[in-house]
Amino acid sequence: MANIEQGEIMLKMTGIHKSYDNLEVLKGIDIEVRRGEVLAIIGPSGSGKSTLLRCINKLETIDKGSIAIKGRYLVQTREGEAVYASGREEREILASTGMVFQQFNLFPHMTVLENLLEAPMQVKGLKRSEVEPYARELLAKVGLSDRADYYPSQLSGGQQQRVAIARALCMKPDIMLFDEPTSALDPELTGEVLKTMRELADERMTMVVVTHEMAFAREAASQVIFMADGNIVEQNEPDAFFNAPREERTKAFLQNML
Repeated sequence: MANIEQGEIMLKMTGIHKSYDNLEVLKGIDIEVRRGEVLAIIGPSGSGKSTLLRCINKLETIDKGSIAIKGRYLVQTREGEAVYASGREEREILASTGMVFQQFNLFPHMTVLENLLEAPMQVKGLKRSEVEPYARELLAKVGLSDRADYYPSQLSGGQQQRVAIARALCMKPDIMLFDEPTSALDPELTGEVLKTMRELADERMTMVVVTHEMAFAREAASQVIFMADGNIVEQNEPDAFFNAPREERTKAFLQNML
């Protein structure tokens, strides 16, 4: 598939449509994320936020539109049909993304360290000796150096989610995707996960974050998108978005959330 112009655009989604049976969930979404930006996507339940995020790494396939990651097309629409890149090219493009889910999805029978080592060894074919130093570095980064030999069941929810972040980072992705990463956590555990995410933002990791944490969106995001009914209702920089929203729908949502 043809490349788009190389540059600082890490993710470009154009005219994204997605339906389940007769229900149109995404109605022509356009998004552009540049290197080092944090895009926060907020909105009510059922607005299409998580579906949009899952389309980026092909956990959901689109019906129409195009997605380019780091200048390479994952999918383009030709003659009305969404055509995905072929096997190897698709895998290479998707390797640029890492994802953290609402649920931690750690392997329960593996230690924390083994959870981090699994994908680089199995997917990339690396030796343990090549991966382990970096994995331990990441555990230190998320404040869990002393938990390397623990099993997930021995950790709190917040610790498990930080392990999940470290595990995604262990594949050295260029773009990190977060799907409401604190929604399964108690309020007191949410802070430690958001702290890790803020540190990633400070380090200029390119991130797309579906979240209901308005403080995080205000403090850490470069751009904030408000979605409702499968459309982008409003997009702006955080200060303008939160302090002077333009759309009545956005104002009503923020009044309920803040």
